[in-house]
Amino acid sequence: ASVAPYVRRVIAVDSSPEMLESAAKRLESVSNVDVRAGELEKLPIEDEALDLAVVALVLPYVAVPATALAEAYRALKPDGRILIIDMMPHQREEYRQQMGHLWLGFSRDELDSWTRAAGFRRPRYRPLPVDPEAKGPALFVASAIRKS
Repeated sequence: ASVAPYVRRVIAVDSSPEMLESAAKRLESVSNVDVRAGELEKLPIEDEALDLAVVALVLPYVAVPATALAEAYRALKPDGRILIIDMMPHQREEYRQQMGHLWLGFSRDELDSWTRAAGFRRPRYRPLPVDPEAKGPALFVASAIRKS
């Protein structure tokens, strides 16, 4: 909802019926947000439809993150950008049991390799400043551009 006033259209995708229902309720007064059921590995979005794909704190749930990044590439317009916000590598095994994480964070090398393999160019990876009050692992922001 906070992005919607600044863009023409937002497409929000999630596979969880509970998350979709919650999002639909929160966004019912926002006319330019389209909430869709789907998987990151098979987005319910047409080819070359997006200017920007934001992948925020969801890659740990994906068995093969490289597949999700390749799918984002497909959905992006030429010169479109992917923005990834997620956890840096950590050792919190309890995240597997408590939250169903398949991955315990992602390194710069992993993200560079997967984005380049998908066809992206100019991958970047930057650790975010650590909030001393945060209880979770450190986060990073990464981006790359779809080749034209």
